[in-house]
Amino acid sequence: MNVLRPLSAGLAALVLVACSGSEPPREGSPPTRDTVDITPGGGLRAGVAVVDMTPDVGYCAGQYCDTATLFEGLAGGDIDPYLHAKAKRTSTGVQSRLSARALVIEGGDGQRIALLKTDNYLAQDLLLRRVGQILDQGASGIGYEQILHTASHAHSTAYSSTLAVGLFIFQDVFDARFFEHQAQRIAEAIESAASDLQPVAMGATTIEHRIFKGNVTRLATADDGSPAGYPLEYADAAITVLRFDALSDLSDPKPLAIWVNFGQHPEGLDGYDLHSADYLAPLERFVDRETGATLLFSQGDVGSAEGSGNRCQLLDGQGRVVADTTRALGGDGRGDCDRDSAPLDTGVWRDWFHTGYAQTERGARYLADAVIAGWEAIGNGDAIVPMRADHAVDFRLAWVPGPLSHPYPSVSNCRTDPTLEGTIGLPALGFPDCLRLEETAFIAPAVAPLAMLADTLRAHGLPVPSHYDVPAFGVIEENLRLMLQTFRIGEVLLASCACEAQVDLILNLESRLDRVPDNTYNGFDWACLIDGYKEDPAYADACALQAGIFDPAQFSTPVPGDRPFDDVAIQRMRAQVHNDAAGWDDPANALAAISESTDTDALWGNFTHEAIQDLGVEGYALPVGIGHAGDYHGYTVSYREYMNRDHYRKALTSYGPHTADYAVTRLVRMAAAMRGGMPLSPELLQVVGSVDELRQIATAEIVGRGGAVAVAAYEALLADNLGPAEALVQPRDIRRFDAATFQWRGGSNAVDNPVATVERQRADGSWAPFADGSGEVQTRVDFPNGIAGVLQAISGQHEWRWTANFEAFSAFPRRIGSTPPGRYRFRVRGHIRKDGENQPYELLSDSFEVGVWQGIVASAVQLDADGVSFTVPPIRYPASYASDFAFIDDAEAERYICRRCSFRPWARRGVLDQAWVTVTRADGRQQRVDVAPHQGRYQAAVALQAGDRLQIHLRDDDGNRNAPATWEFAS
Repeated sequence: MNVLRPLSAGLAALVLVACSGSEPPREGSPPTRDTVDITPGGGLRAGVAVVDMTPDVGYCAGQYCDTATLFEGLAGGDIDPYLHAKAKRTSTGVQSRLSARALVIEGGDGQRIALLKTDNYLAQDLLLRRVGQILDQGASGIGYEQILHTASHAHSTAYSSTLAVGLFIFQDVFDARFFEHQAQRIAEAIESAASDLQPVAMGATTIEHRIFKGNVTRLATADDGSPAGYPLEYADAAITVLRFDALSDLSDPKPLAIWVNFGQHPEGLDGYDLHSADYLAPLERFVDRETGATLLFSQGDVGSAEGSGNRCQLLDGQGRVVADTTRALGGDGRGDCDRDSAPLDTGVWRDWFHTGYAQTERGARYLADAVIAGWEAIGNGDAIVPMRADHAVDFRLAWVPGPLSHPYPSVSNCRTDPTLEGTIGLPALGFPDCLRLEETAFIAPAVAPLAMLADTLRAHGLPVPSHYDVPAFGVIEENLRLMLQTFRIGEVLLASCACEAQVDLILNLESRLDRVPDNTYNGFDWACLIDGYKEDPAYADACALQAGIFDPAQFSTPVPGDRPFDDVAIQRMRAQVHNDAAGWDDPANALAAISESTDTDALWGNFTHEAIQDLGVEGYALPVGIGHAGDYHGYTVSYREYMNRDHYRKALTSYGPHTADYAVTRLVRMAAAMRGGMPLSPELLQVVGSVDELRQIATAEIVGRGGAVAVAAYEALLADNLGPAEALVQPRDIRRFDAATFQWRGGSNAVDNPVATVERQRADGSWAPFADGSGEVQTRVDFPNGIAGVLQAISGQHEWRWTANFEAFSAFPRRIGSTPPGRYRFRVRGHIRKDGENQPYELLSDSFEVGVWQGIVASAVQLDADGVSFTVPPIRYPASYASDFAFIDDAEAERYICRRCSFRPWARRGVLDQAWVTVTRADGRQQRVDVAPHQGRYQAAVALQAGDRLQIHLRDDDGNRNAPATWEFAS
């Protein structure tokens, strides 16, 4: 259990770790009058709204889309005539739709805040300022400073809303249309939420979950040979759950919203050229449908949380480990798996990293189980912050200039010593990493004078910078300052570093803000796992705290590093983790702060030992550290992880070796100010921050208001589309393990991004929603070809054909939901340009039938006068199907995880559940005879006579069956 985020007593029984699994979903439990304190005049109100903000088809679908050139399309290939993608490959459709979800909360004094979630790759300030411009024209009561914008960090959708040119390498270049579309949709979500405020009660708790979690930093060795990096299972495993219930009717509270914080990269996919919200889409679907509330997700220790821990574990449908196929642990801590030794197709591999849509949905199911369990516990009165209707609401926003020791944001941070030793590091050329050149006869003499100078300075006690870098302003960072935010809802404190926070930062922040005295956690200490060092009484308390987060008895891990360990290197490692960092940001220490003392007792460690109680105020019942919110300052690693070696995440840490402590210490002080403590003191370089604020305001005005005018002018020039909108190809009847498709003529990808859903017919003949754009129904468009196609499109002569896809299947785990047999139809809503305006259209397809799969086989059938016997081979379902969607490819059908066999989580096998025989006598009489296993066969004992006809009926555990067949007994 994570000692830093205490679990309520009842939740201790629901600890969701890979070894025990997740609780299955249950019907939600609204709070009763016994669990909700309805304080007269409390006045807490809230409203929630969801707005679709899926990018236009055509924009590059995220970080993994390949580079491309316009000439590829002009030469005769598919081409987007509206040039949504510039340097990257054009997307062709949508796997799951993206949303802006806003929760506006108002305290009894009228103070309002907005908790906003988007599926953006990053949260960056310029976009939020444009949202503020739009909101200033409305009546939401929400301004730019009152918004906590948490980005899901989805890697498989477009992000073209920043001017930071370095991000063009990861995504694509800035696009004013994209920027304005996002700003308008976000503002619409906030305004809609603010327009429907209701009396609410809020409660909060945490629940532990490790199934859908892993530490991507993995094991490493520091340059001095000491252990570095982290174990795969080391993480902030606590999910924070805030439950909001509407109290418009006090006798019958209704679920309104669920705000969740948990760290996990949405990086389960590859370059599939389809916009996707990754695991967020199925997670929202599961939680929304099963609770009746709207889920808003935020990231926590996302900087180190990516993929899974032990990928060799096989899980059952409830998340319990049914097999561990680990043969050995590799050098990076990942297991070498013997998956052939596991029962075939009987579970879910705990492997979520680049494993495709189907596997991602399975992981989301386990995560949803934990969220729902926490939500139910709050409703049942088992919470860290009980349900109340009078929570205070407050916020703080601080734009903090960089420290005097490192006043500008940087990237490609290179360690100095390896360069002085002859392995030159070149920042920027390896963007974002530090590019190292191997030592050569030419390089050594070139660096020799610098090495001599460094030795001379050190001999005289003068600091030598431990790193060098290049500025990141305008490359990765939009600002020359750090955006720090704190939001308070009663005893819940939300604190954002506007960074891709690693686990040590989040755990330190929360331990310094909570109510528990003397529990400050300073970071992971490998020596707590090493014989001869773990017994050191000076670190006994620190090792005990660490064991509450990562217990080596529960999670086996190799200890990296060079053997035998060097005592001096181990002592330096422990000092880097545990020493008090107080004083490094004193102006007198500006040069010393970017070097490192040779005296381990004198060096500054990971974090300042200043808790909120040291500032004269009480801590919070539930502090929550948030990553990827507000703005982006890059990855933010701890001092130890910054100093010990060069690596990707350190290269993207912005303000020098003490960046993490600089942000956390100021967040603690901001949180204390919200308790009545002293306000945050101005920094020495505050004037630089003020100048930078004027620059950003001016940029926002030019880009925001000027871009809006330009976008409006562009849209006015768009030609009408070839119409009318109408069905072209109707869906056919299908059975499970196939897909129905519907094709229609719609608008161009400049005006249309149709929403396709599927409805199922009820017994009374009416239709009910069944599947939506959360990954259940996919869409794609046919682009024009070559120059001739472009000319047709921009003149309005191209027929824009759109296709929707709906898979029918048996699911694994089953509780994800297999497709029930019945009659279905597509419903499509979109826009087509006509008479110079974008006009809505709505289409219904013909209905189509979905039947169960009929591939179960009765073989080796033997009939005699005493009955019939037969065998049933293992029930293996189809792995894939033929599709016009380029993603579908059954080339990996025999792999343990087939990444591209299907969009949805198809089961791979069934289990025979029922078997019987129907005998039709010669005179027409029928008799049902049960079947029983006998000596490896199935047998039905029944007297047969010449002319009797038999049908064998087989059903598996999901209702699939055998195809009709008749055998006739001759004599």
